[in-house]
Amino acid sequence: MISLGFVTLYPNQELGLATELAKRAPEFGIQLYRFTPTSIEPTSELVRGETYNHKTTKWEQSTFEIPMFLYDRCFYSSDEVSKKSQPIMNWLKLRPANVFLGHGLPNKWEIYNTLRQDKDLSPYVPSTEQALSSSTILRALTKKHQLILKPERGSMGKGIIGLFLHRNYVEVLYKDEKLLKKNQFTTRRDLKKWLDSIISNQPYLLQPYLPLHNEENRPFDIRILLQKDGQGKWIEQGRGIRLGMPDHLISNLGGGGETRSYESWTENMSFHQKQLLSDNIHTIINRLPELLEEQFEPLFEIGVDLGLTSEGAIWILDTNSKPGRKVILETSPEKEDALYNTLLQYCLHLHSKQTT
Repeated sequence: MISLGFVTLYPNQELGLATELAKRAPEFGIQLYRFTPTSIEPTSELVRGETYNHKTTKWEQSTFEIPMFLYDRCFYSSDEVSKKSQPIMNWLKLRPANVFLGHGLPNKWEIYNTLRQDKDLSPYVPSTEQALSSSTILRALTKKHQLILKPERGSMGKGIIGLFLHRNYVEVLYKDEKLLKKNQFTTRRDLKKWLDSIISNQPYLLQPYLPLHNEENRPFDIRILLQKDGQGKWIEQGRGIRLGMPDHLISNLGGGGETRSYESWTENMSFHQKQLLSDNIHTIINRLPELLEEQFEPLFEIGVDLGLTSEGAIWILDTNSKPGRKVILETSPEKEDALYNTLLQYCLHLHSKQTT
């Protein structure tokens, strides 16, 4: 049996995904193991994790060698578990006995600079700069009047801030847990002090605020899931719409958003609008995976988030090498088997390359 490890920071993270893969794995001659980076015993290199019992349909504690193939679903933050786990994952990536299904992407600034220099993709990339100081941010706000600040290493919409310059004050929008918070600053000094406290915690990027809301003032974006198939070729698994809460900055599903099918969302568009959108998406998803793999490490899957303005302009908002599947599962439930099987088929593909 081929051994495949499903690695998360915490023991029960993404349990549903791991279980669906474990149920199907034996059909492909694969045994799936679940563990965290810190559950590897440094001296023996044995892992204390879990295996799936197909008779009882339950996960059971088990000790095993580090699986040869690894599916990395670790989402890092600034917490202690992340600080301990990331060096272990980096060690596994350098270990000759291991093969990662995908190596992940660097921070958003590196990705931006790669996309910006590509002739096919640069028209779809919003102008972006590093928010190196509060003075940099205030200068940009004076010019643009509306800005978005994004953490350089952020994921799942966390830490995004909107800045809006009005006549006598600056309005600041951000999310605290699931609640939308609004602050108003009437003096430059107070705003500067607040921004200094934000950017001292982690590096931020700044971009012009893009009008990506529908007629109900709900933010939305197009999520496209790309994966490699059993031949190692990139395929589109599906696309759907993420619709955020009214007046919020982004359409992240974790913050109370919902999904819509791409077909129902585009049905009121004119033929010309649909064709233009389809052509632009085709250009982006044909070039993006190839470019990212040319510049960085091998990947298995990418979640691509695209914004569409009311004028029809398309923007690449984010590229994620550890995407969720919720949008596709909710809008195209008939693709459920394909989503899980593709990963196992790709693992077989990597295995065949190892043995030839």
